[in-house]
Amino acid sequence: MMNQREQELLREEVGDARPELCIRSNARIDTGRWWRRTPLWICVVSGELIMLAVGRRRYSARLPLSRCGESHYNHATGEFVVVPGEELKFSHFPLSPREALELLRFLNPSNLTSHTRN
Repeated sequence: MMNQREQELLREEVGDARPELCIRSNARIDTGRWWRRTPLWICVVSGELIMLAVGRRRYSARLPLSRCGESHYNHATGEFVVVPGEELKFSHFPLSPREALELLRFLNPSNLTSHTRN
């Protein structure tokens, strides 16, 4: 569950829109806490993929879901890979297979149905 500062940043990013999905990835990033890194959240809100983390500094990035159709889960590394990730500071997120499947349902539902039929 997001802490208050993370919820505030999400609210600043999306306004009153309600998140359809929020996953706390196992990725930790430097947001200015010298003693530890901050967890990176991945959220789906109003047709956008939003990544955020809050420490002394804030990090947020967003991409339209329509541009994330090539995103996939790398079973060998256990990472969810956001494609295209060139404009993102972070594009690889350690997730469980179950969490990655949840996220893929939003990003590329047609790809999921074609794989489940085979």
